[in-house]
Amino acid sequence: MKGEIMRIKIVWLAAFWFALMVAGCGKKEAQEEHVEEHHSDVVVLTEEGIKLAGIKVEKVGLRNVPVEFSAAGKVGFNEKKLVHITARTAGWVEKVNAFAGDRVKAGDSLASLYSPEFLSSQGEFVQAEERLKSVSPTDSVEYRTAQALYNSARSRLLLFGAGEKELEALAQTHRPVERLVIKSPITGNIVESNLIVGNTIDRGADLFRISDLSSLWVMADVYEKDIRAVQKGRQVRIKTASLGGRTFNGTVEAVNDVLDETTRTFKVRILVENPTGELKPEMFCECVFSGQSNRPVLAVPFETVQHVGDDYFVFVREDSVSFEKRTVKTGEELGNLIEIINGLKEGEEVVTVGAFMLKSELLKAEMGGHGH
Repeated sequence: MKGEIMRIKIVWLAAFWFALMVAGCGKKEAQEEHVEEHHSDVVVLTEEGIKLAGIKVEKVGLRNVPVEFSAAGKVGFNEKKLVHITARTAGWVEKVNAFAGDRVKAGDSLASLYSPEFLSSQGEFVQAEERLKSVSPTDSVEYRTAQALYNSARSRLLLFGAGEKELEALAQTHRPVERLVIKSPITGNIVESNLIVGNTIDRGADLFRISDLSSLWVMADVYEKDIRAVQKGRQVRIKTASLGGRTFNGTVEAVNDVLDETTRTFKVRILVENPTGELKPEMFCECVFSGQSNRPVLAVPFETVQHVGDDYFVFVREDSVSFEKRTVKTGEELGNLIEIINGLKEGEEVVTVGAFMLKSELLKAEMGGHGH
């Protein structure tokens, strides 16, 4: 009797464990019913699995993609509005009217110099002017000589910095002025002054530098990988941390064709209007370039490209439920897109949403995570 009871218990336990195993296998199959099978580099899903994973595909095509990148920059003078004043004759400083930091207008007196050479040149001009008046135009040889001497004396005074009005007054009065007045040729700011009253100066000595700061140049260092997207006339945003991240608008004026071997960058000159004078030369800034690429490229959204180590790949749709892993070679990063140099053809359909899930399924299969 006891033996019979024991046999019944053993049969019952065996039946119970068999039922658990069948139930367990059924549960596992239910969990995996959305992933039907893997064939090497192909993931096959059911239509329901595709919906649950939210997989989306789109055709690959050439794009004139928007690009945006930043480059370090430095604010400098607009050299088209920068004037360097040097001494055109030797002498000594009698008076200084403007100093570094001063705002001056075109024609303002900056300094006065005493120059013996300037005085003697005025005397030569007076003599040449009197001689020209005394010669009859009918005496062609003498008149031409007198005219040449007059023109030479006049040009010499203009070269020293005398103006037309000063020459007219000298021709009328025949009284030379004692001081050579240095005048500002432009409206702007004195950024450098090297004059002290009583100092002697030589011909060619540096006197002043004046700049109109209403517009400035920003020199940006653009990396060689980005230079193709930089074109003359393109708009650039200039951001300055020293002004609390304030943004100014600029325009590309010129792109240097010579690559700096040390920094691997090209110099790009940007014109920035500065009507309020907030930007100052020597400030550091960030230059944000944006626009359309200058050539069509084969590009896909960033999330389309997956990678394992150095293997970069995408998933190409073979049919309605099959997706093939395809190794690709990537190029430039173009905003939220990435260029595909090799591995895809125009018109193929790639997974743009859900590629990470497909990669996970593929890795599970490679590690033996599925058994069917």
